Amino acid sequence: MDIQTITLGNTVAAYSHATVANGVVFTSGCTPHHPDTGVVQGKGIEGQTRLSLQLLENILKKAGSDLNHLLQVQVFLNDIDNDYAAFDAVYKSMIPAPYPPRATVGARLPGYSIEVVARAATV
Repeated sequence: MDIQTITLGNTVAAYSHATVANGVVFTSGCTPHHPDTGVVQGKGIEGQTRLSLQLLENILKKAGSDLNHLLQVQVFLNDIDNDYAAFDAVYKSMIPAPYPPRATVGARLPGYSIEVVARAATV
């Protein structure tokens, strides 16, 4: 099995941004952290969602995929009760239809509002 590791800039902990195996990209959690400084960016859930999805898009591109080839998405929201609608509006504006299967759950995140994990087919 051919396995490729993808890294963009620095990470805030011990992980790579993605692994590609047998034509599938498996991403780590994409958060609104600046890839070089690790500082959380983005104003509110809308800004943090946009930045997290832009990081996801950059990782997929480097791995030979894109948002059109998403197979599954998992989303973790720090305040799911208050942030879900705003998150979903940004998600709909950035992720092409037909939308991939998605699970969105509440989670306790340390200092940021959203984390996105995805699987995608390579192009």
